[in-house]
Amino acid sequence: MSSPTQTPYYNPRPRSIVGPLVLITIGVILLLLTTRIISSQGFHNWMVHYWPLLLIVWGVAKLLEHMWARQRGEPTPRLGAGGIVLLVFFILIGIGTTHTANWNWRGIGDEMGADPDWGNWFGQNYDFTDNFAQPLAGGSEVKILSTRGDINVTASDDNQAHVVVRKSVRSDSQENANRLNDSTRPKFIQQGNVWLLDLTSGDFERARFNLDLQLPRQMALSLATRRGSLSVSQHDGNVDLTTDHGDLSADNVKGAASFHVRHGSVSIKQITGNVQVDGEVDDGTVSDVSGTLDFNAGYNGNVELSHIGQRLHFKSVRTDLQLAKLDGEISMGHGGLRASSLAGPVKLTTRSNEVHFEDVSGEVEVENRNGVVEIRPKAPLGNIDISNAHGGIELDLPASAGFRLDAQSTNGNIDVNDFGINVDNQRRDASARATIGKGGPDIRLRTDRGSIQIRKQ
Repeated sequence: MSSPTQTPYYNPRPRSIVGPLVLITIGVILLLLTTRIISSQGFHNWMVHYWPLLLIVWGVAKLLEHMWARQRGEPTPRLGAGGIVLLVFFILIGIGTTHTANWNWRGIGDEMGADPDWGNWFGQNYDFTDNFAQPLAGGSEVKILSTRGDINVTASDDNQAHVVVRKSVRSDSQENANRLNDSTRPKFIQQGNVWLLDLTSGDFERARFNLDLQLPRQMALSLATRRGSLSVSQHDGNVDLTTDHGDLSADNVKGAASFHVRHGSVSIKQITGNVQVDGEVDDGTVSDVSGTLDFNAGYNGNVELSHIGQRLHFKSVRTDLQLAKLDGEISMGHGGLRASSLAGPVKLTTRSNEVHFEDVSGEVEVENRNGVVEIRPKAPLGNIDISNAHGGIELDLPASAGFRLDAQSTNGNIDVNDFGINVDNQRRDASARATIGKGGPDIRLRTDRGSIQIRKQ
């Protein structure tokens, strides 16, 4: 009688102790951080230099597992797919921590628009209000530097500075917040001809300061902040405003005004002197400027310009516009550029814009692509030179105008029937050359893959 077949005993592969060790290590580190036995900066500094030590510990643990398994005649615990993924991520994080140790993370955060208080999760806000008055005799300029906070300036009736400070402090206790409040009481310090209010060093970087100031009208004014909006009104001296993240506003300034912004909007009106804007704006409004305007900034939204008494130069990534004077308005945004009451010479270089000019005087020169160009000049005409690619040209001229026409369209038609000029549009290239009336200014029109139409007003 044969004996029954014996089923072999299955010896399962034991689990590795590395997983539990990793969890214990992470838990211990988090406990030390939350109880503030070690600081986050101290842990970061340790990781920068000694993170490979954790790999050594991991390897020693795996070696001991292998030796114990052989002694007991058991299979060696495998690392597993999850362990391999964790190992790869840990090595990448460790290498990244070492290579980025010397990076200016505060500066990078400012560039990206990050809130500098994002890492202080365990504190809460404490608000304080302070005010003071201080004479500013013997100086010609006021300069205010801030890290975070809005600054609003109006005119004072005397030769003093009147300041209201609204302070927001993030701290883990009222006691520490009170100490920080006491160490950050701002005062003006005279440096030569400059009265300086500096809120950027020491404990000042740990709070947000919103300032409402009344300052002497005649003194030059310079305001700068990394995060915050700046506003000035009723000021007779020159004004210079700078912010990395915030809005800029100026109203009723009799001196020159300069505006520097990286991310934010600008609102400017009633400026007697010259105006300069540079940087990158979301929306921009400039009106009632008696001097010149140099607007050298990209824009993400809409830009409105109106009533510029002298030369205007607007320059962005895809548009360069120059003219002698703006009696009307200019509107730019969302693929359109519309303007009225422009005094030439007008010179525009742009792309991917629908261009509409009305009541233009003097010489006009336009270069565009990927958009129609429509011009309505007023008498007396100046020379007109328009080049457009992948877009048409529409020109509305005074009915009694005299001019010399030189028009050419490639892969398009020409229509000048209002002036009694016959054009052969049967070929690939249409052209028209003629002298209208007694002649006069030269009108040169060129378009590729677009039509040309000249009409009487």
